[in-house]
Amino acid sequence: MNRPLAGFAISGSLVLAACGRATGALSTATPVSSLRPASSLTVTHPLPTQDLVAAGLTRVADLVTSFDISATDGGRAITLIAAYADPARTVLVFRESPDMGVPSVEVNDDQGWINSSTSGGPVRGPGYSGDYYFALDDGPHSGADGLAHLRIGISGLSRWTPAGGHVDGHWDFTIALKVAPGLALAAPAQFKVGAWTVKIETLELTPSVVHLQAVVSGAAPDELSGPGVKYSFLDLLDAGGNPVKVVAAGAGVTVPKQQLNASNYRNSRINYQWARPDAGSYRLRFQGGGGVFTLPLSIQPT
Repeated sequence: MNRPLAGFAISGSLVLAACGRATGALSTATPVSSLRPASSLTVTHPLPTQDLVAAGLTRVADLVTSFDISATDGGRAITLIAAYADPARTVLVFRESPDMGVPSVEVNDDQGWINSSTSGGPVRGPGYSGDYYFALDDGPHSGADGLAHLRIGISGLSRWTPAGGHVDGHWDFTIALKVAPGLALAAPAQFKVGAWTVKIETLELTPSVVHLQAVVSGAAPDELSGPGVKYSFLDLLDAGGNPVKVVAAGAGVTVPKQQLNASNYRNSRINYQWARPDAGSYRLRFQGGGGVFTLPLSIQPT
């Protein structure tokens, strides 16, 4: 999903432009539910407020599609109750009966497995036992009909209580989901931050997040993210210098580990997402390699 941006211009605020987009025990699961295109669903059970808050979907509540698709394994039911997707993020919300634990989820679209970092957990609060969210830090590909065709598999669950433990089983779902569009943010294709070189691959605004993916040449992943970093390599700051909430942040090598060598081990790919803020003037601040680089960013009203 990398989308290199051409050009090199640093002056002025960034402007928005339209972007199209870029094992466990033997299972006795019921057959996969028939596919139900998201665009034809009638929303009869809106997602509870606490679910929206836990999954980070409050701002895009109107774009969340409600589902009621269940799968069972050994009498244990999991129901997919909601889903949301944009070019940078995919979020699923499940309801379990009985409450078993955090689901281990794999999501595939028409182009295969969506390989990205993930997050998830329980929806806490009175009356919410059994609700869990799962989020991918990437969006799915849409098909020719404009919908993303997702195959969702749960291969087991991990109990999040202090007692811990694992629940074996398998639950499958198939859905078609509309992907909310994003907007590309104009940015220099490449710039220096001290001794490091940053090459922007994606900088975009989606209904839920501000998303940046880039390759940093000269820096190893542990210099950009993790407990060894004494200050944040990258922040999105508002006009008052206050940081915007981070939704996802990570760094990794740009090649498979078995291909690492002396010439490429200090090339790292970063992926950052911030909760989409209100309209206004912001700036991306890069710190590292002995230098600082600031990129102005203007978010227009929706």
